[in-house]
Amino acid sequence: MKSVKRVSSHEIIVDEVKKYINQKNYKTGDKLPSVAELTEVFQVSKSTVREALRFLEGLNIVEVINGKGIFVKDGDVLRIEAKIEVENEKNFLLHTSELRRALEGKAVELAVFRADEVDINEMEMYLNEQVRLKDLHKDSSKVDWAFHKAIYKASKNPVLESIVESVHDTFNKFWNQPFGIEDIFDDSLPFHQTMLEAIKQRDKERALIEFNKIIDSVEENIRKVDGADRSE
Repeated sequence: MKSVKRVSSHEIIVDEVKKYINQKNYKTGDKLPSVAELTEVFQVSKSTVREALRFLEGLNIVEVINGKGIFVKDGDVLRIEAKIEVENEKNFLLHTSELRRALEGKAVELAVFRADEVDINEMEMYLNEQVRLKDLHKDSSKVDWAFHKAIYKASKNPVLESIVESVHDTFNKFWNQPFGIEDIFDDSLPFHQTMLEAIKQRDKERALIEFNKIIDSVEENIRKVDGADRSE
């Protein structure tokens, strides 16, 4: 293992431990160096090493047994790679979802009162096209993104629209087959329909409830993804 100096993130230590398991060809049940030894090797604090080990424990890659040491729980390097890759993507998407919940939630609230007939027709057109493509088992991600952009447009708040445009690439991760799964968010489609109905009826409370169901469904499906599935 090589020394890693002035490390501020446990993610680098996670990567180094993974490399170490690979280089040493460790198998399930093999014992890793102690926290004190890892601290010395990587030249980082014990808290950073412990945080990295907690992360690896959560992925069932290592097991820390009090009084005995740190043991490899999963020595399959390809599976480790997949688990860490998926976990990092999960964290990114979940953090982005929190931002989306705040920004788009406000857009939905404003759209309830400000959306005109043109806005409603545009949202309805995109949603109908999304349903059509889903029934044909075709990718509807671009149409879905257009539907959500139409909500921001209907808010009639140019500052909110500009903020969303500035984070377009980040938000677009939701519509670019995350984890390589094309239909990962299809479960949320019924809530798009009920949310639009609430917007049409100028029912703010109901529109926000249905919007939050969309985000809840998205986050639930993100959490369900297992890195083991992608290592095969």
